[in-house]
Amino acid sequence: MATLQSLDRGLRALSLVSLAPEGLTVAEIATRLGTDRATAYRVVDTLEQHALVTRGPGKRIRLGAGAVVFASRFQPQLIRAAGPVLQELADAAGVAAFLSLAQGGDACVPVLSAEPARQTIFQVSYRIGAGHPLDRGANGIAILALQPPAENDSEAVEQARDVGYSVTAGELQHGAVGVAAGFEVPHLLGASVGTVAMGEVDVDRLGELVREAAARLARLSRA
Repeated sequence: MATLQSLDRGLRALSLVSLAPEGLTVAEIATRLGTDRATAYRVVDTLEQHALVTRGPGKRIRLGAGAVVFASRFQPQLIRAAGPVLQELADAAGVAAFLSLAQGGDACVPVLSAEPARQTIFQVSYRIGAGHPLDRGANGIAILALQPPAENDSEAVEQARDVGYSVTAGELQHGAVGVAAGFEVPHLLGASVGTVAMGEVDVDRLGELVREAAARLARLSRA
């Protein structure tokens, strides 16, 4: 059966990356594809332009958030597991809940959200698929807190690492308070689950709720 060589290489590279929890270097991808590095670089660059892969620490190539967004249409394990967990979190907290994934080393992308069954007057939610800097917003800071301590860590990241969840106010939307906890997912740079609400909230209570949700999602993602 005839195949389109460039597309075949791209799909094979994507498959190779998906099977490597620690990611792959371009040289490793080239070797496994049986091609030269220049070709492998072009394949990776094309996949990266579509957010299907991303360059993590050590320039290792890992799956990008775009791959999860595509896969979400077929309800893969993480998204399928996250739906009920997010809904329970939203109902327990009484505010919107969200799941976010790291994209590269500097961006965060919400990929799923849930609204509480009992609606309140003031509702706020994230635009699914709309990324923002990883160091802004509770969801991104929670993901940064998963990484080993570094000299340039912000106070918010250090605090999130200490207590197990992050808290921000007004960083992404005026008056909105975000609370999120990060968790590790195979093949991805990091993920977080959290809540967002307008006005004053019980941060301690929401912190415990998002930590519990993150622990559940971490277990389910490895099942």
